[in-house]
Amino acid sequence: HLKIHIFKKDTSIFRKDTSIFSRRNGFWVIPFTQVRMWTWVECNSSELKGCGPRLRLGFGTPYAFVPLAVMAKRVQVRVLGLGLGVEQESLTDGEPRDLLDALLKGQTSSGRGQKSHGSEGAGITDDHILMTAAEAFGAGVETTSTTLLWILAYLLHHPEVQERVQRELDEQVGAERPVSVSDRGRLPYLDCVINEGMRIRPVSPVLIPHTAMTHSSIGGYAVSRGTRVLVNMWSIHHDPRLWDKPDLFLPDRFLDDQGQRVTPACFLPFGAGPRVCVGESLARLELFLFLSSLLQRMSFRLPDGDPPPNLQGRLGVVLQPLPYKVIVTPRSGWEGGATKVGSG
Repeated sequence: HLKIHIFKKDTSIFRKDTSIFSRRNGFWVIPFTQVRMWTWVECNSSELKGCGPRLRLGFGTPYAFVPLAVMAKRVQVRVLGLGLGVEQESLTDGEPRDLLDALLKGQTSSGRGQKSHGSEGAGITDDHILMTAAEAFGAGVETTSTTLLWILAYLLHHPEVQERVQRELDEQVGAERPVSVSDRGRLPYLDCVINEGMRIRPVSPVLIPHTAMTHSSIGGYAVSRGTRVLVNMWSIHHDPRLWDKPDLFLPDRFLDDQGQRVTPACFLPFGAGPRVCVGESLARLELFLFLSSLLQRMSFRLPDGDPPPNLQGRLGVVLQPLPYKVIVTPRSGWEGGATKVGSG
């Protein structure tokens, strides 16, 4: 649930309102700030009647938070500013270790980092670094971690898929070294498992809205200029006209008869066109490295007597799996005991 504390007064009511919103209409959260749905929410939810002003403050419009500028700056300095100072002192002339390293190196190279955000030719400012880092956390952490939870949940339902991925890892990488980015081309089935996880449970069932720039028509329906268009990715990824047995977890659907990877035109977890998700490459790389490292080192199984995870999910900021428990056992070469953990 969203925990937003704007005012000291009446915070319990505000938390209640946002909790209701997240639980009942959560799949709108990602596109919410762009669609201006305050009127829609107030008209369609009796429990949120009159809460438009509070929701405006809670979500706002990206980067148009002038009334909250002071508070936002304090949050940036406290949460990200401390790390910024440490990284800037320890940054060397070598290759960047992470996103902050790359940004700080770019700022140092430009020599313009001390200019204000609005200054002409300001280059990379501290504001740029702080906001870019905040964007990376906000859009890149929850989505990737949730996708991994979904994939692991499906692997618990299909242990034969997990075993096949591990055989591929053993044959192509082995246990003597960790998986690297260069191994990606030799692990087609692992890539198919990731794709199938994103297809069957897209973390954003409704993509970020777009605006029609001209009058047009789609499937016989008129779309006027200025119309906000939301793409129902869930419907596309579960359309039986496009997918064979769309409700089943079948990674092989992304392989052709020769065992080569294929990407159907109807597979669009990151959107498409010039407005495709800018974090697609990073997200795919993270999912590959995280999942391959986990399955190279560990095996996942259900606790004795526990049912498989519930795959219905719940709508919040992203489509999340319901909590489940799993036994994690180190594989050969990575021994150290078994651990029982929960998904959250």
